Amino acid sequence: MQSRRDWMSSFKSSAVPLFKLKVQEKGRIRDIKEIICRVQGLPTCLNGQLVDLGDGVKGVIMGFDEEDVLVLVLGDSSRLRLGKEITGISEPFRIPVGERFLGRMVTALGEPCDQAGEIVPDDHRPVFRDSPPIIHRAPVDEFLPTGTKIVDILVPLAKGQRLLILGDRMTGKTAIAVDTMLNQRDRNVVCIYCAVGKSLAAVEKVMSAMREGSALGYTVMVMATDASPVGEQYLAPFSAAAMGDYFASKGRDVLVVFDDLTKHAWAYRQLSLLLERPPGREAYPGDIFYVQTQLMEQAGKFNRDRGGGSLTFLGIAETQQGDLTGYIPSNLASMCDGQICMSGTMFAEGFRPAVDIALSLSIIGGRAQPPLIKNLSKTLRADFARYTEVVKLSKLQSGLSGEAARIVRRGEAITSVLRQGQYAPVSVEEEILLLYALHKGLLADLDEGQRAVFRKEIRAFAAAKDSRTFESLGAAAELSPELASRLDAIMEAFFAEHGWTAGGAEEPSGQ
Repeated sequence: MQSRRDWMSSFKSSAVPLFKLKVQEKGRIRDIKEIICRVQGLPTCLNGQLVDLGDGVKGVIMGFDEEDVLVLVLGDSSRLRLGKEITGISEPFRIPVGERFLGRMVTALGEPCDQAGEIVPDDHRPVFRDSPPIIHRAPVDEFLPTGTKIVDILVPLAKGQRLLILGDRMTGKTAIAVDTMLNQRDRNVVCIYCAVGKSLAAVEKVMSAMREGSALGYTVMVMATDASPVGEQYLAPFSAAAMGDYFASKGRDVLVVFDDLTKHAWAYRQLSLLLERPPGREAYPGDIFYVQTQLMEQAGKFNRDRGGGSLTFLGIAETQQGDLTGYIPSNLASMCDGQICMSGTMFAEGFRPAVDIALSLSIIGGRAQPPLIKNLSKTLRADFARYTEVVKLSKLQSGLSGEAARIVRRGEAITSVLRQGQYAPVSVEEEILLLYALHKGLLADLDEGQRAVFRKEIRAFAAAKDSRTFESLGAAAELSPELASRLDAIMEAFFAEHGWTAGGAEEPSGQ
C-alpha cells in the first residue's frame, strides 16, 4: 500500500513543471477540546504539517486516530467553530529566522512580542527536523568559556556540547546560564534564551541582567511563559533550536539556553493527555524520551559542508529535594554530555555558585579545556573532596593533626577561589592567575579578607604589571619555566604591594 509521503512525492513529480503547484486539502472541524481540535478529511496530510484553521488561526498536526486528524491550535481556539472548513497546507511547520531577530523578544511562533515593530525574516526553518548526520559533524574540541570559575575549571563546556544544569528551585541554575550568555560578549557567539513555563517576573529579571550586561544585542529571547498556551510551551525549545540552526549554518557559534526542560516535559504531558494518549510513568506519555532526545540531538559542531558553525545546548532541569534519579532529570542527564548539579545545602550555607563538585562532570569538555587550566586544576577535585571529608570528621573530634590542618587550609583557599558573585563572569586569564596562586600555595596562609582582596584585584594588577604575559595566558600551551617565572614575579609584586607573606606551601599530590 502506498504511504502518504510516497503519494505526495509521486504527485508533485508528475505535476506540470511550468506551474508551481501548492497542494491544499479541505477538511472540517469535528470536535474542539481546549487547544486540540479533531478534523475530518485531509487524507494525505503528514505529522507536523501546517493547517490553516481560518480567521488567522494556524495549527500543526500532532497525530491521527482511525477517523480524525488531531491538530494543535496555535492561537485563540475560542475563534473556532464546529463544522468550520479548514485547509491543510502541504508543507511542514516553519518559523521565520534571520539576523534581525537578534536583540528581539519573540514567541514560539517567531512573532515579535516586545512592541518594537515587525521583524523581516531572512529565511524560514522547519521546527521539527532530523538531527544532522554524522557526516556533517566535526570533533567537539573548542572551548566555550562560561565565565563561571567552578564550571570552566571543573566542568568545562565545549562548543557543540550538550550540558545539563539541574537542581532544586532557587539554587542558582538560571544564574549560571545567564553568566554564560553575558560572557559571550565580544566573542562572536550568538545566544538564544528560551524561557519555558517561567513567570513573567523571572523572565524580566533575566532581561534586566542581560540589558545591564549589554548582552541583548547578540541574543534572541524566545518566550513561552507560564501565561502562554501550553502548545507554545511545547514548541518553544524546538523553535529556539531552529533559530540557532540558522545561525550555525552561516558559520556562527550559537549557545541555546533552555529554561527549563522540566516545564517543557510538563507541557508535553498536558498536551498528550488532551490528545488522549495513554499515560505512563508519572503520567508522562511513552514517547517523552524520544521527543526531548529529538530536541537535544540537534546540538553539535559542524564541518564546512554544513556551514562550519556550532550549536551548543545548555539545558536546565528542576529536581525535587535533590533527587537526581527522578524520571525527567535522569532522562535529560542521559541525553547530555555532562551535568552541573546544584546543591541546596551548599546554597543555604552561602557557597555561591552552589555547584556540587562531586556530582558534576563534563564528559567531552575536558578535551577542549585550555591547557593551563587543565594542568593547574588536575588535583583540585581530589583536594576538595579530601577537604570536605576532613571537615566532616573534625565535627566529631576535637583538634586536627598537622596534615589535616594543611588539608583544611588548602580546602579553604580552594573554596575562596571558587566563590563568585551572580552575573559577574570572569575571564580565562583571571581564572589561570587564581589557579596558579592555588598551585603555588600562596593563598593557604591568608585570611578570608585577604583572599577576597586578591580575587578582586589580581586581574587588574597583572594586566598593568605585565600585559603581554597576562594576555598570553589563555592561549599558552604549557606552563613553561619562563612563563612560571613571569607569573612568580607578578605574584611577588602583588604580595609585596599589600605587605603580605606568601604561604608557599607545596601543592598536595591529590593521591
